[in-house]
Amino acid sequence: MRRFFQKHEDFWLKVLAFIFAVLLWFFVVLQEKVEKELFLRIVPQNVPSSLILLRVEPSVVRVRVVGPRSILRGLPDTPRPLLLDLSHLRPGKHRIKIPPQELPLPPGLQVQELSPPEVEVLLDRTVQRWVRVKVDLKGSPPLGYMVQRVKVVPPSVKAWGARQILRSLDNLYTRPIDLSSHPGDFILKVPLVLPEGVLKVKPEEVTVKVELRKEGV
Repeated sequence: MRRFFQKHEDFWLKVLAFIFAVLLWFFVVLQEKVEKELFLRIVPQNVPSSLILLRVEPSVVRVRVVGPRSILRGLPDTPRPLLLDLSHLRPGKHRIKIPPQELPLPPGLQVQELSPPEVEVLLDRTVQRWVRVKVDLKGSPPLGYMVQRVKVVPPSVKAWGARQILRSLDNLYTRPIDLSSHPGDFILKVPLVLPEGVLKVKPEEVTVKVELRKEGV
């Protein structure tokens, strides 16, 4: 066996040299500096309890980085979360700069560009007020009938939400009620639809009573 290896020593040395060259090539390729575009999803946190978050724009930022191929090839294509601390903010509109050194990126990557470099945040105070309830009727009653009366209990609910939203809010609407699916008078418990900026209402649903009558009566 030893004589065999000695006889083919040059061949095995060439094999080892080839394997070493391939490994070296892979190492060089994986450590080669490449450029990649990543996306970060803005995740607001620590909103003060007395405030409500109305808007964060944009919701996703783009970052162009340069780093070893071995690191970049292992990053997922889905946007990574970027936590945005809002605990120190007051009511109003704020522009928050994003420091490149605080981006949630693996070590070894260099940030070349961050677009946009800041996000806009809109906060408002949380207030409460009574708001009237309107019934959202869809469709038509059975043939030959018409709606005689619609009653909602309670007629108003207490709502909590952003000050500027509630200040201009005249009515809250129920979820749509399809008249065509009811052959006669009916009573339903119906949830309310909360517009953006309204956190909650009490009660969360109302009782709707609809009375029909024959046309021409």
